[in-house]
Amino acid sequence: MRHLSPLQTKGMRLRTRLLAGVLAVGCLGGLVGRLAVLQLVDADGYAARASDQQLRGATLPAARGEITSADGALLAASETCWTIRAAPRELADELVEPAAKALSGILELDYAETLEKFSVRTSNDCLLRRRVSREMADAVRAWCQEHNAQGIQIRQDTRRVYPQGDFMGGLLGFTDVDNAGLWGLELYYNKELTGQNGQILTAKNAWGYDMPTHYQTLQEAVPGNSLTLTIDVEIQHWLESALSAAVQEHHVAERGVGIVMDVQTGAVLAMSCQPDYDPNTPRRLIDDDVRAAVDALTGEERSAALQKAQQAQWRNKAISDLYEPGSVFKLITAAAALDSGACKPTDYFVCAGKISVAGTRFRCANGHVHGAETFAQGLAVSCNPCFIQIGARLGKERFCDYFAAFGLREPTGIDLPGEIKRSEYYTADRMGPVNDFV
Repeated sequence: MRHLSPLQTKGMRLRTRLLAGVLAVGCLGGLVGRLAVLQLVDADGYAARASDQQLRGATLPAARGEITSADGALLAASETCWTIRAAPRELADELVEPAAKALSGILELDYAETLEKFSVRTSNDCLLRRRVSREMADAVRAWCQEHNAQGIQIRQDTRRVYPQGDFMGGLLGFTDVDNAGLWGLELYYNKELTGQNGQILTAKNAWGYDMPTHYQTLQEAVPGNSLTLTIDVEIQHWLESALSAAVQEHHVAERGVGIVMDVQTGAVLAMSCQPDYDPNTPRRLIDDDVRAAVDALTGEERSAALQKAQQAQWRNKAISDLYEPGSVFKLITAAAALDSGACKPTDYFVCAGKISVAGTRFRCANGHVHGAETFAQGLAVSCNPCFIQIGARLGKERFCDYFAAFGLREPTGIDLPGEIKRSEYYTADRMGPVNDFV
């Protein structure tokens, strides 16, 4: 065996110490660098992960703003309810089956599905049922207190209700399960009616259990803005009643439509399509025959038919459908003739009960023969031959100019979704003698 000299031994020790020092500096430098990255570069990301592990957030739903009529009647409001959720990992093993059985009975849920949710022992959140009544929430709370069951969360919530019931459905519209507007005024003014949700932050330990309540941080919810309509409830009730009776009497298949406006301001005092749906149950088909036909189908065919039928009953025909105004348009023709100077209120016209224009014969309504009558008298009795003569004096160019000036080529811009974007009309270059006079 070779013996090392004292000088060689000293050299080896020096090299060993130097290597150890280099390794130590390298390791320490790596650790310092890693700590710098964690604390300076990735600090926000790790802080967020820590907060996620240590804090549990619960949303406090904001109440949706109320909708009231011009005379103060409450048409749409938010009602307090409760949503039941669970954190199965916090539920004791021996309570999994009893809790599933008890809560399924209280909340009217399927036992097998509830047991399956509770059996996922790593789960920290699962939905049991949304928007239950106070009675159900109290029954769940009482059972949990009696059996010291942890992990069942009873959270206050809100739901949209329409206190007037089957009234103004086509105007008010409705909301979805998250209280977001889906139709009518609820959709058009969704942003204004929607409030700002609040939040409760609760600290939890390494096992996911809530820590003492003094760790809670509360941010209050802010309710949405309220909305006051121009609708007068008494006029609206009258319109709906009269329309409903007329639809039944005349066996109207495609619903009756009515609008009542303030002639001085243009404010809509009432608007309705009858029959109408109840905004509290908007997805229920109101036509018995249509409902029976849909229920007779199955699968995708039934889903498509149901959606089509619902869309039809939600459609506000007063603003979404085109129609021929008929004698109502005599007011436009009269205003154009007077304003342009084509006629005066005292001008005379003759109604012989019928009149021919370019080979086409037109009769006065209900066989009337008015004889000689003034412009004003012809307007009062809505005389067809009188207004055909007024139209001839006005001429198609001026008629079309006034049609455009009254804004009849453009949408009204009413604050409801679904208004049709254009009307159908003749321009002067496309208008014949019959179109001109009728």
